[in-house]
Amino acid sequence: MEHKAESTSILLICIAGPDLGKRIAVSDRTARVGRSSACDLASDDPEVSPEHLTFQIEAGKLAFSASADCSAFVDGQRTNKGTLAPGQQLRLGRSLWQIQGSSAASGDIYAFVGGIGDRISALAGVEKIEGFKLSEMLSEIWRSRSDEDMENYFAVGTPFNTPKLAEVDTSWPKPWFFFKTFTLAALVYLGFLFAYNQFDNENLLPGLIVMGSFVVPLTLLILFFEINVLRNVPLYQVLKLLLLGGILSLMLSLFLYQWTKLGSTDNWFGALGVGLVEETGKAAALLLVLNKLKYRWILNGMLFGAAVGAGFAGFESAGYAYHYGIDVITTRGLLTMCGGHVLWTALAGAALWRVRGDQRFAWTMLRDGRFLRVFGLVVAMHMIWDAPWEPTLHLKEIALGFVVWVVLLGYIQVGLRQIRSAQATGATEFFKNQKLLDRAPEKV
Repeated sequence: MEHKAESTSILLICIAGPDLGKRIAVSDRTARVGRSSACDLASDDPEVSPEHLTFQIEAGKLAFSASADCSAFVDGQRTNKGTLAPGQQLRLGRSLWQIQGSSAASGDIYAFVGGIGDRISALAGVEKIEGFKLSEMLSEIWRSRSDEDMENYFAVGTPFNTPKLAEVDTSWPKPWFFFKTFTLAALVYLGFLFAYNQFDNENLLPGLIVMGSFVVPLTLLILFFEINVLRNVPLYQVLKLLLLGGILSLMLSLFLYQWTKLGSTDNWFGALGVGLVEETGKAAALLLVLNKLKYRWILNGMLFGAAVGAGFAGFESAGYAYHYGIDVITTRGLLTMCGGHVLWTALAGAALWRVRGDQRFAWTMLRDGRFLRVFGLVVAMHMIWDAPWEPTLHLKEIALGFVVWVVLLGYIQVGLRQIRSAQATGATEFFKNQKLLDRAPEKV
């Protein structure tokens, strides 16, 4: 008796965007997606064409091909045809599609971790990270460069050396100078440490404390300087926020501590108070540049937040070293890569600039859900960081580091897409359209 081969069916589901929740089953026949009523699935996405894409199964895999003048994105990479594997995401217009159950079916730890990252991104109000590869992002750090190359690298932000909007590369940035900064600063710190241990000369202590306190904050600040692919912020503005923003945020936090009588981390309520006070103080320090309308991009706000956070972190670590000894510097510095003031304030700055756009600051912007989500998340991370709960091997800090970097990468992606959209329509038209969309701010 002959047996007919069972037909293969793959279920595709929209997980984000205008078509959220829609499903389409692709079997041995082709299936079309578009806004036309003749398609097998009618899309509500305004950026999808009448007959945008055709699906079919080839050799057990889900294959797709776009119509003429149409395209799709697989994990952030533009393509006209290809296959979609479990765990990958397909973008049609503004909608994201994924094979249903792909994460569970793959049984892959990376898919599991990616699923957690997706939920964190959704909580923070950003989309899933697409097309990011750490190895590619760090691929430039080993390339040799001359002193002249490195000197010219920081000559940015003036009308003569700021690239035009159309010339900005909106692919994932490939920073490299931050690593050289870390190497040089760490060597100087180790030099001070060796000299102090060798000669026991207390005159070396101020240099040891300053260098040890700023090695990692300065490294992270340079990283965000490089991530600002617009290259429209001069080093002067960054240094001004590092110094003035650092001391101003510390003073504002101390005033808030005095006013609220908070400051103890002996219990969860005290830790919550510390997070709320210090994050408010650092966010308020961003008023130094908040109304400079030429810095209207999300990546600008991320850089400014990192500058304020770096100043706060460095000065605070120096104070801890003065009171508790220099041994605390190394631990605090290493853990700063997992979280801490630089990363948290960079997130708050990115969210605030996302809401502000090219408008002057108004207090009502602080009620916008896009800012409140991120600020609440930052305060929560700060609270957990300071809470009287210390699991072994710094697992708490590592977990918080995963959360903050997922959201940061999501905001870097949002910032790059903002630039890309402005390149397509012109910056003036882009921000004009954003004002129309933002007349009814998202509330939480």
